[in-house]
Amino acid sequence: MDEVKQFAPLSMGWCINCHRTTKVNFPDSTGNNGNKFYSIYEKFHKDLKSGKMDSVTVENIGGTECQKCHY
Repeated sequence: MDEVKQFAPLSMGWCINCHRTTKVNFPDSTGNNGNKFYSIYEKFHKDLKSGKMDSVTVENIGGTECQKCHY
């Protein structure tokens, strides 16, 4: 059996910092490639295409709201 180890502290600070920096991988214009979950965030996709934003992080889509993990 493989041995597993915890490589990150899994503290709230560690999670929040990751969510602040992890860029969202939107599907392309054909609906392929990328995470299809993010298709519900069309506004961000349009802002990226227009140059209004250069990237979208998990924090931008609510990833630092406490209820996302603590419910």
